[in-house]
Amino acid sequence: MDDDNEELARRLARPLGQYAQLYPDIERRLVGILENRDPKVRRRIAAVAGIARQRSEARRERLMARYQLTRAEAKVAAWLADGGDIASYAKSKGISIGTVRIQLKSVFAKTGVNRQAALVKLTQTVF
Repeated sequence: MDDDNEELARRLARPLGQYAQLYPDIERRLVGILENRDPKVRRRIAAVAGIARQRSEARRERLMARYQLTRAEAKVAAWLADGGDIASYAKSKGISIGTVRIQLKSVFAKTGVNRQAALVKLTQTVF
């Protein structure tokens, strides 16, 4: 699975948790779609990933404008808001967990929250 598809899969994780209760095989079916080699399907996956990327970029821009976050801080906040965690963010960006924690502390200071759950709730009100 390439980077765009991995990001799309991560973004779908939270909604999938809700739908998986109603449709137990949905996760298996979506993984199959993401691994499909048919050019038409791959183009559609790329289009959905592009939309997700644009939405993510717009979210980061709003976070940066509203809370005076740096681009790196906004990326961490958006990642957490999408259901990611510090360790997976650090791994995906090739940086240390300590660096991510420092960025997160700065996000907390600028937004006035002190817990990841509160930050996620706060970012939902921005959009």
